[in-house]
Amino acid sequence: MKKNIIKKLIISLVVIFIMTPICVFAQSEEISDENIEKAENAYKTGISLVRTKAYDNAIKAFQQALSYNPNMTDALYNIAAIYVSQKKYDEAYNTYTKIIALNPHDYDSILQAAKISYNRKNYALAMKYLKYIPDDYEYYYYAQQIYNDAKEMLDSQVHTIERAKISTANVNKKVLIDKFNSPAGMVVDKEGNIFVASYSDNAIIKVDKNKKKTNFIKDYLLDGPVGLAIDDYDNIYVANYDANNILKVTKSGQTSVFMD
Repeated sequence: MKKNIIKKLIISLVVIFIMTPICVFAQSEEISDENIEKAENAYKTGISLVRTKAYDNAIKAFQQALSYNPNMTDALYNIAAIYVSQKKYDEAYNTYTKIIALNPHDYDSILQAAKISYNRKNYALAMKYLKYIPDDYEYYYYAQQIYNDAKEMLDSQVHTIERAKISTANVNKKVLIDKFNSPAGMVVDKEGNIFVASYSDNAIIKVDKNKKKTNFIKDYLLDGPVGLAIDDYDNIYVANYDANNILKVTKSGQTSVFMD
């Protein structure tokens, strides 16, 4: 109880972010009891330094705690909170991603990483984070509001790009190919056909030499394609972001999981 009260004090520093206490220190069996105790002492020192607004020294104390116990997510969380209060959003984001790597179910950190991504105008990345927040999370409806705002902003960006005209002499001031939804990768096969990954449509679009567009692949295996590569045999490899795997699509259109 005392630890949670102390933690709330530091988290309240960041008035523009909603932060809640997370679980107690995650401890690994490989960490000795001595190092765990040293980590807790360094953590307490960091809390005391925050109270006196000695934030740089507090970060050093929390980092020392992590040197003894790398799994101490509380220390990382408080470092991120300080960075946010100092408007060092790059450092804060990197710290939140470390927490998520240690605990993929730390929805507080996922929410904060999404908010930073949103404020950076990386709306697609923000939406990807927010998709992992379950409906029983305390701030689920707040996360959904951010998701909807991000989707609206992303759709607006895509709409603007789709309507933009390429006005260069090389293309005679004409748009060659337009009206894609969230294009996220492109390759060209040996016959000159263009293949484009459409993230929002979960599809691979084919554009032939006559600039005719067709759905080359719209398979249930596609889940957030964000990048394409092609080999010497015109097999296409898809970075399937939301499914955390790589798909292989043959020249004939057969789709399979290449790497999971």
